[in-house]
Amino acid sequence: MGGISFTGQLIGSALGVGIALVGGFVVYGALKMALGIRMSQEEEFEGADLSVHRISSSPDREPNW
Repeated sequence: MGGISFTGQLIGSALGVGIALVGGFVVYGALKMALGIRMSQEEEFEGADLSVHRISSSPDREPNW
């Protein structure tokens, strides 16, 4: 039977995973430097729903606009 050996497939898969990891870290690092990933402490306290989307996750925390 011809084809690619198991070792070749294993090496190719490992290289694919490695390339994906490096690419993910590059994209994450670029976004972190350009935009900032974390919210401020006040936004964290309010929650992402309220500070980012302007909606409340529960009815008792509705904003008073």
